[in-house]
Amino acid sequence: MHLFLHRLTLAFFPCPERHDGVGNRLHAACLWLLVAVLLVLAGPAQASQADAQSTWQGMGPHGNGLVLIDTSGQQTLHQIWQRFERGEGAAAQPDRIMPTGGPASMWYQLSLPAVTVPTSRVLAVPHPGMNRVELYRPGEDGNWHAEYSGDSIAVARWPLRYLHPAFEFVQQPDEARPTYLRVQHGHPINVRWTLWNTRDFQESSKHWHLLLGAYMGLVALVILLCVMNAWTWRDAIHSWYAAYVAAVALGQLSLTGLAGEYFWPHNPWWNDVASQVLPMTGAALGHLFMRELVVERGERWLTHLMLAMAAAGGTLALCFIFFGRDPFFALSGPYYILSFVIYLGVALWYAWRIPRVGLWILAGILAVLAGSVFPVLRNMELVPLSFWTQYGAQIGAAVEIPLLLIALYLRSRERRDTQVRVGTLSRVDPLTGAVNHRVMLDRLEHLLHHQQRDPETGVVLRVRIANIQEIRADYGLQVAQTALVHAGACITQVIREGDTVARHRDGDFVVILEGHFTREQVSEIGQRLIARGLAPSDILPPGAVLQLKVAVAATPFQAQAVAPLLQTLEAAVNELAARPGKALRFVA
Repeated sequence: MHLFLHRLTLAFFPCPERHDGVGNRLHAACLWLLVAVLLVLAGPAQASQADAQSTWQGMGPHGNGLVLIDTSGQQTLHQIWQRFERGEGAAAQPDRIMPTGGPASMWYQLSLPAVTVPTSRVLAVPHPGMNRVELYRPGEDGNWHAEYSGDSIAVARWPLRYLHPAFEFVQQPDEARPTYLRVQHGHPINVRWTLWNTRDFQESSKHWHLLLGAYMGLVALVILLCVMNAWTWRDAIHSWYAAYVAAVALGQLSLTGLAGEYFWPHNPWWNDVASQVLPMTGAALGHLFMRELVVERGERWLTHLMLAMAAAGGTLALCFIFFGRDPFFALSGPYYILSFVIYLGVALWYAWRIPRVGLWILAGILAVLAGSVFPVLRNMELVPLSFWTQYGAQIGAAVEIPLLLIALYLRSRERRDTQVRVGTLSRVDPLTGAVNHRVMLDRLEHLLHHQQRDPETGVVLRVRIANIQEIRADYGLQVAQTALVHAGACITQVIREGDTVARHRDGDFVVILEGHFTREQVSEIGQRLIARGLAPSDILPPGAVLQLKVAVAATPFQAQAVAPLLQTLEAAVNELAARPGKALRFVA
């Protein structure tokens, strides 16, 4: 398994370093990233299976729960008991969307399954974000024992500090009176409850906290990689993606209840609005991230649309902060739906323009949209509460994060390669691969400065293809250009690595040799170069050879500037070209 993940990591994240510590650490980080993704994907199925085994089988279809509505939200437990006694309660249906919202509250009368010995129980309402949940249990003194939970109360003051409202109690064998559950929420919702024995609940709690901890580790690693990539690639899109991932992750942790349990357990106001503010902020940052993808493509109307959607999302987030979530909650669903459509449209357009990167982005967008559509439809009261409405967004985001990370890596690598090619073209002659005239002048200037300290260092050669015009007349322009390429290759094969082969703007080659050379050594280099030109080549027509003329500036140079040095070499090579029997000449 480790070998498979390592190969997959190398395939998706080829490290630019060879075998140094940075490269190994980057590979290890990417490996743990993929492991975390596998944990996030494998966890929900196991957790849901554990939930199904531990859920109170007597609820809902078996009719052991009754419900009635208090439209005023002011009735006492005694009044509610009287209403149930009069038969006003209806059978609780967990899939039914209840008309909560405003002051209205739902009262549930629960008949717990009988036990033969005192049994430690946990009654949970697995829906993070409930405004207020109250549990009323019969006490030993004949009175009712009340406990309170929900977002209107600081998580630190909940009777059981957990992801969502939960209450721990001991059920006695001789209990005759039912248990009452009161629920208030800001908008219509279907209410489920689960009954656990305490040990099973604690095991499930460990599992969910491990799962969400793996998700947090994934997010932290991705943010770290994005920051490193932003600095390494000098690409701002990685910074936008880091901000987007951070906002989305905090929003998901707020929706699951983990943020309220650990990050802000003493702030009930923020715990209530964070589940709306943070996802909305993530959606707005998602538009800014997508804008970075298209801003370089010249589609101004598309970038303006992205900015408008980001501004709208930011405005809604501010409205949630200053006016609460209830007045503007109905606007969040249409905004998310419109955002999904725009994300998908931009991803399809980008995949069509740049398939190699765009298909990864499209896959990531499809993953997060597939997971997020369930909670959005649930908030719009179109589907009931379920596992996918609660955790679909987290699963989609967990799949999206590595897919987009791969896409950004490929995008930045392509941009770097393009920049390298552009930079190379500004320094290299595109036909022969030799450095261009500007770079040649800089290196000659450097050599002349160096000779002021060491007059015996360096040699400059000027090489001309004396028969280039004949080759062009006999074989055409394409073969003449091939002859130039071949001449550059001949020179490169003769000189040492690190020496300079340059193309003068008049077509000659200029060779700059670093170090100390005797006259015999330079003469041997020139002769080898001439011989290589005269040797037959597979890339030239049969019978076509290069007649190279080589002028050598021996040290110490008489010329103290670049222009006179080149002029001296030019005069020497012109003289050689006029004398067919001579191909090598030294100049003082």
